[in-house]
Amino acid sequence: MNKIHLKALTLLMALLVVLGSFNVIKAQEVRRPMKINTLERENFEIRYGMGLSTRYMWRGLDLAKSPTLEPYASILFHGFELSAYGVYGLYESAPKHPDFNEPENPGEINPVFLETIAFGEIISNLFYSFQANIGTISIGATDYYFPDRLVRQTETDTNGVKHIKYIKSRWGNWEGGGNGAHIIEAIVRYQGNSSFPAWLLIGYNIYNDPDNSLFTEAGYTFNILNNNFSLFAGGAIGGSAWYQFTIKNGVVQDGMGLTNFGFILNRELILNEGLSLDFSLMDVVNFYQERNTILFKVILRIQ
Repeated sequence: MNKIHLKALTLLMALLVVLGSFNVIKAQEVRRPMKINTLERENFEIRYGMGLSTRYMWRGLDLAKSPTLEPYASILFHGFELSAYGVYGLYESAPKHPDFNEPENPGEINPVFLETIAFGEIISNLFYSFQANIGTISIGATDYYFPDRLVRQTETDTNGVKHIKYIKSRWGNWEGGGNGAHIIEAIVRYQGNSSFPAWLLIGYNIYNDPDNSLFTEAGYTFNILNNNFSLFAGGAIGGSAWYQFTIKNGVVQDGMGLTNFGFILNRELILNEGLSLDFSLMDVVNFYQERNTILFKVILRIQ
C-alpha cells in the first residue's frame, strides 16, 4: 500500500472514530451518570471532547501542515475556567527545527535543519469571566508548549561571543528570554450578548518571547438558516517571529500584519443531553504570507 493510500485510510478511520463514538456512548445506558441539577451546573461544569480537523489553523498560521486530532478538557467553577487542549498532527509534515527554512538548493544546508515531525502542541489556559451589560469579559493566561520540537537556546561566553544550541523540548524547561520550552500569553477576551454578537481578543506574550508579540482580533456572528456565520479579522502588531511576521523581500516588518482574515460557518447537532457534534467550515486568508486555506472541522462535545 503506497503512502497516499495509507494516509487516506488513516484519516478516514479517525473520522469514523469521532462520528461513531456517540453511538457507543449512547448505547451505554447502564453507565449513564445521574442528572446534574440546575444549581450544580451553574456553579461547576466539566467539559471534554475530541476534534478532527483537515488543517490546524491558529490565528492564520498553518502550524501542523496536516490533518489533526484535538482532544480537550475544561473545568468551570464560579467564573474560573481551567482547560487544556492538545493538537496532534497525523502526518510528519511540521518542522522539528526552530530555524527550519526550505532553501532553493537543499544541498546548501544541513539536513537536520529540514527534519520534519508530526506536529504536537499542548495549550493550557486559566481564565476568569464575568458578566457585564454588554456581554462577557474574560481575563487570563495561556501557556503554549510544543513537546516534540527543538528549543533554540542562545548563550554568551566571557568574551561576549554568542553561541546557539538546540535542545529537546522538556516540559520542565521554564527558562525565559527565548530559551525556554513555554510561551506564556496574557489574554483579554470580550464576547457580546445575543443582541450584539461580536467578539474581541487581545493577546500579549509576556514570557519567553523576545518580541513580546501582540495580537488582536475582532469578529461578528450572524445567524443564517440555523447556521452561525462569523466574519473575523486579526493580526500581529509589530514585528514578531511568533506570528511569522518578520522579514519579507528583505524588508523588516513593522506596523500591523493582517494574518488572520476570513469567515466561519458553524452548526451544532444535539445528540443527547450533554452530548453534541459541532461542524465548522473555515476560510482563512493570511495576507502577509499570501496564503488562503479552507478547512473543515468536527468536534464531539461532552458536558
